[in-house]
Amino acid sequence: MNNTFSSDWIEELKSRNDIVYVISKYCNLNKKGKYYWTCCPFHFEKTPSMAVDEVEQYFHCYGCGAGGDVITFIQKIESVDFYDACKILAENAGMKLPSIVKDENIAQKKKEREEIYAVLRDCALYYYNNLKLESAKPANEYIQKRRLKPETITSWGIGYSLGWNQVVEYLTKKGYKLDILLKAGIVEEKNGKIFDAYAKRLIFPIINSFGNVVGFSGRMLENADFAKYKNTAQTAVFDKSKCVFGINMIKKAKNLQELKEIIIVEGQMDVISLHQAGVKNAVATLGTALTSFHAKEIKRFCDKVVVCFDGDGAGKKATLRSLDILVNAGLDVYVASLPTGVDPDEFIISYGKEKFLTHIANAKHWVEYLIYSYYEKYNMQKSNEKASFVSEALALIRTLKSESEQNIYLDLVKNLTNISMDVLRSDLKNEMPKQTSEPLVKKQEEQRLVFENAYVKATKFIMASILHKKPYAKLTDEIRQNIINPDYIKIYDYFLECYANNKKPIIGAVFERFDADNNNDVLDLINYEFIESEDNENFFDGCVKQIVISGLNAKQKEITEKLSTIKDLNERKQLITELNDIILKIKGLKN
Repeated sequence: MNNTFSSDWIEELKSRNDIVYVISKYCNLNKKGKYYWTCCPFHFEKTPSMAVDEVEQYFHCYGCGAGGDVITFIQKIESVDFYDACKILAENAGMKLPSIVKDENIAQKKKEREEIYAVLRDCALYYYNNLKLESAKPANEYIQKRRLKPETITSWGIGYSLGWNQVVEYLTKKGYKLDILLKAGIVEEKNGKIFDAYAKRLIFPIINSFGNVVGFSGRMLENADFAKYKNTAQTAVFDKSKCVFGINMIKKAKNLQELKEIIIVEGQMDVISLHQAGVKNAVATLGTALTSFHAKEIKRFCDKVVVCFDGDGAGKKATLRSLDILVNAGLDVYVASLPTGVDPDEFIISYGKEKFLTHIANAKHWVEYLIYSYYEKYNMQKSNEKASFVSEALALIRTLKSESEQNIYLDLVKNLTNISMDVLRSDLKNEMPKQTSEPLVKKQEEQRLVFENAYVKATKFIMASILHKKPYAKLTDEIRQNIINPDYIKIYDYFLECYANNKKPIIGAVFERFDADNNNDVLDLINYEFIESEDNENFFDGCVKQIVISGLNAKQKEITEKLSTIKDLNERKQLITELNDIILKIKGLKN
């Protein structure tokens, strides 16, 4: 939908369609505490995980991640677009549909995304159909070699790029402009020439949880000096640090039956081979290290994961790197170690589905896995190395919450070292770190998202606190002056508008006004998870100070760079005075 109704009419529509009343027509709601709870209608589940907030007028499923206002709910449940959802709600409320008005900024963003999704879909179909051609012989030979069945090719939409220019000619003949091909990451430009970014590669479409093709992963079929796999560069709809290969299949599987666990493997072929063999709960990252965003996406569908990376040195290192991220995301993490030099694809081809599933069933809990990995590092025949192992193992065990859980792994250390439980418990107690030490699973607010810098975290906490009407949150000019994110600027102006009219911001009003469904920054504010603390008021003030300092640092850098080009003495003197004022302000804020 490229047009929207006026904001005033949308707000009236929502006010006449209470979200609890509307959702109760489709789901059985039960009030527990602040929220109404129900089993989510958008995925299979037995235990209610969808919360409906009557005050803020929005819903959120903690299982699959679905969420939005009353309009979003009708769009999803009735499978209609924005206009028809408004029409349904207007009829329910006895309201007439007004003339639609353009919101150029949102309309342009939506139009571009829709065009990118459309060209990616047509491109994927083109690559897929290429496999039927005689000229696709190299691809078909590779497919036969990897024992991929025709139904597997179809279900994953695997295709082939014939050469450097064919896809460009095909898509431009269909009416797509080169500009949208570039924005979608299908083509690249070099020395004024446009060419297929995946020329002569086997193509694996990358599909998100909503069933949209968002990019491609192309595999070289010949030996070359450059990377075997090539993924789409970052676009408006694709970011490899956030996309999980096979997540669309996971969503289908969860809609059909209960999903007990998700298996994380390294490569696309591992995922595809496992699915072909009947293991339908495997996913992979796209040639990149696992990130907190991957973990968050996976957690939408299941709380338990089994890491099953390749059995070589690189696979073991990747496993160790991934554990902290997965545990910090709140997942129940297990590790299934494969034999050295074997990947999941080779394992299931050689030994079959049942043996693979047995291997997964015998996966070690992440704590046990780490203890054994520490054990393998040391020569237990040497006293000093044995002591190092015990020290490292106890440091890990201290991070565990319950004493019973600690005892389980103390018993494991006892069996590996022949040191008595009494001695181990004494060491565990006597070497407890001070309260300022960091546990493995980090709980501090500033460490929630390790890939965000301090400024982004501070801005997000400030904005979320105001949106969720925390008692310590306040609006100030210095906040408005130091927000960089254009979407946050608009939301902050919405806050100002609300308070100027003696109203408070409503989360439900944010969804369509700021296109929340297609904007992760806005969704992060709506779904922000606060860690309640008596110190949050001071933390809020600290965040304000942080963004002000960041703004002053940016201004300082700008003036310093300008000074290097200015020769006029009077102008230089004025700039130096400004610079000194900024330095003093920064110093005052830091003290």
